[in-house]
Parts: sequence; C-alpha cells; structure tokens
Amino acid sequence: MQAEKALEAIGVEMDIDQTVDALSVAQKQIIAIGRAILQNARLIIMDEPTTALTKREIERLYEIINSLSKKGIAVIFVSHKLDEVFAICQRIAVIRSGEIVVDEHVSTFEREKLVYYMTGQEIAEEPFHYQPTEDKPTLQVEDLTLKNVFQDINFEVYPGEILGITGQLGSGRTELAKVLFGACRADGGSIKIHGEKKKFRSIRDAMRCRIGYVPEDRLTEGLYMERSLIDNFSGTTIEKKKNKFGLINKEKMRKDAVELIEKLGIKAPVIDVNANTFSGGNQQRIVIGKWLDNNPEILILNGPTVGVDVKSKSAIHRVLRELAAEKLCIILISDDVGELMTITNRVLVMNQGHLIYQEKTENIDVKELNARIVQNVISNKEGA
Repeated sequence: MQAEKALEAIGVEMDIDQTVDALSVAQKQIIAIGRAILQNARLIIMDEPTTALTKREIERLYEIINSLSKKGIAVIFVSHKLDEVFAICQRIAVIRSGEIVVDEHVSTFEREKLVYYMTGQEIAEEPFHYQPTEDKPTLQVEDLTLKNVFQDINFEVYPGEILGITGQLGSGRTELAKVLFGACRADGGSIKIHGEKKKFRSIRDAMRCRIGYVPEDRLTEGLYMERSLIDNFSGTTIEKKKNKFGLINKEKMRKDAVELIEKLGIKAPVIDVNANTFSGGNQQRIVIGKWLDNNPEILILNGPTVGVDVKSKSAIHRVLRELAAEKLCIILISDDVGELMTITNRVLVMNQGHLIYQEKTENIDVKELNARIVQNVISNKEGA
C-alpha cells in the first residue's frame, strides 16, 4: 500500500487505519512528510515544525530530516529557535524586513552572530538574579490534586521570584496553571495566598486574589482579535473604569493603554488598531498588558515566547525582570530549557502528574535539566 511505503521510507511505524484527527501533532507532521515523499518531492518546506512537539518528538523529527537529506531530498527548515537551527541545518539564511541579510554555512555562525543578523542589534541576556526581600511566600501550594491529571503538588513562590515549571506534554503543567487560575477546580489540597487558604470556584475568584494568567494560545484564549488595543487592555478591568452612572470612562481606558504600550515596548502607530494586525511578539505583550492592567500580585505565563522572534523574546524577558523587581510573583511554564535557565531563579519539573524535581537554576546546567525532564519517562518505560 502507498501509505505503508511512505512510512517505511522515513522509518516510521504507525497504524495506517487510524483517522488523522485522532493523531498527535507529531504524527500528523509525519503523515504530511510521507505524503510529500509519495509525490516524489525533491524539496520539502517545514514551517516551524516543532512548535507543539515534545523533546523526544523533536529528536525523531531530526532523524527523519537527516534520512531525507541522505535520500537527496532538500529541506527548508523555517524556525526562530536557534538551538534547532544549529542542530539540524547545514546552511543558514536569515531574512529580516523582507530581505536576505546573510546566507552562509552553519559553521561560520556563533549564537551571538546569528542573533545580530536576525535582529539588527546585539542582544545579550544576563541570567536572572533573584534578591529575596521577604521570608514569607506570596503563594503556597500544598498537596494540590486534580484527579487523573496531577497529584500531591507542593511548592511556594516568593515576592520577586520567577519560578519555572517544565515537563513534557501531558505532564500536567498546563492543568496545574488552570487550577491556580480558577479555570479548573482542584479535587484536593490547598492554595494559600499570603498564608490564607483560598478556594477558587471560578476565574473571577482567582482574579479577586490578584492572579493573572497568560495562556498557551494567545489567539483563541488571550486576545480579542477583532478589537482594539484599548479594548484588549481593558478586558480584565472594564468594570473598574465605569463611573457612578455606569458609563465607561473612555479617557481612563486610553490613558492606561498608552502607559502599557510604553511599559511593554509595543510598537503601535495608533492605539485604536485591532490586535490581529500585530506580530506574534507584540500580541503576546498585549496579553501580558491585559493582566498588568489588573495590578496582579501573581502572574502565571504558559509558553509566553512560543512563536515569537528573538527580539520579542528578549523584550518579554525584560518585562518579566522588571515585574519581578516590582515584587511580582511570577510562574513561567516553558518547554524552552535555555529560557528557563536564563529567566528563572528556580525550576520545577513535572512528569506524569508528579513533581519529580526542583532546584535553583544557578545550581544546574542545561544538560542536567534536560536529563531531569526525560529521566522519569525512560525509567517508567523500562519498568513497564
């Protein structure tokens, strides 16, 4: 059968009778590659192919790309993730402002040089240094449990901390964030804010405790795409901007929007323009601004730099550092180990619903953290 031939050509085993909608993102990408091979493609273009993949799935994709190369099939690998570009590509072409600014063999690049060509400026990020000022945590999580998802999660976050949470897809990290934000109800354990136990029955309960949440998918969960910057920024605070007659204070909305644009470094020619006209990096900063307008004490960010360019990523990191300096309590959920090592002072690793590791980032390196992320998965499979 053609399907079997296609999978055999890229060295993958899969149930060919499954419907495509039942497949994972990684499996769907494999199907697309197999289809291209059946069409005798000599060139395959992969546009951000690793966005929703786990570390293991990314490694498998690398193997497939290498096998395609050996068969004489050319691959254009479009990505803004520098580690991936260095890992898989033989040549790098950088496009900036619609023009190719450099096209050279990968061996001629160092990370700093590549960043310079991508952004037109030198961007160097210093590791985040947490300066503890208080001995009492803002947030305490004790034995928090959501049936069939995660159980007995314990940690705390102090003012000015940026706590990282990572783990492979399916580890329960996103569901944990949603419980902390009141989008899901916990089945056990407790959440304490300044030592006081809280029960979140809804998102509004969490918002009253000054918790904000930047979701994984900014397009469907974070923004009003067809509404202006002003409307998006006021999305969490509109009730506070009404006068005693119930009328919205438009001048207050505009003033707050201008302040947030400046604080977040958003490039906006006018503040009445809709969110769907902005780049991914600017859109992500708009989502962050929406929650900053509500003056949070705790800000949870789930993959805040996914799908954004290097320059926007650096800008978002700058904002997080500034917020931490203002004693905000920040929880950053990310797949990007380099990001976690750069922007957090402490990192937790979740696996299959359990918290399996936590350590200060100053005490570990990228290799160690990567090993911790996959360690328990390997041992479970061996023991299965």
